[in-house]
Amino acid sequence: MNLKERTYLWYIALLRIYVGYYMLTQGIRKFQRDFPKGDWIGRQIGDLATLDLYPWYKRFLTVYVVPHSELFGYLVTIGEITVGACLLLGLLTRFSALVGLFMLINYYLGPGMARGGAVQAQQQTFIVALTIFVLANPGRTLGLDGLLFGTRSKGIR
Repeated sequence: MNLKERTYLWYIALLRIYVGYYMLTQGIRKFQRDFPKGDWIGRQIGDLATLDLYPWYKRFLTVYVVPHSELFGYLVTIGEITVGACLLLGLLTRFSALVGLFMLINYYLGPGMARGGAVQAQQQTFIVALTIFVLANPGRTLGLDGLLFGTRSKGIR
């Protein structure tokens, strides 16, 4: 952990650690419940025929995700565990935040739009947080990015 770097990103690093912990625990729970093998589309999203989703996203779900639900279930589980662990440790923070952002936008378009309310608001909050992580790179503070990649020099010497 880079405790010597003078930065004002410590408060964003705390948010990064919380979001990483949350995503990691969600992924571990999915792994423990054997998430990919079950009817996760019905539980997470609902009956696709009756839901009011964007037509292009509904088509993507019915044509690609439903026939390959086990593959997408594994991608969701492994993705949440990997993104959560990387954010928690501050490792490859920008890249893992981008991957997490892609995942959460898909969650927002699927279960978020279908359920609305608190689920949708939570996903919007995490989307904003991950966008901040991409822009601010808080892995340099209280994270492995600061140790592995060091600080960049500011200006020409």
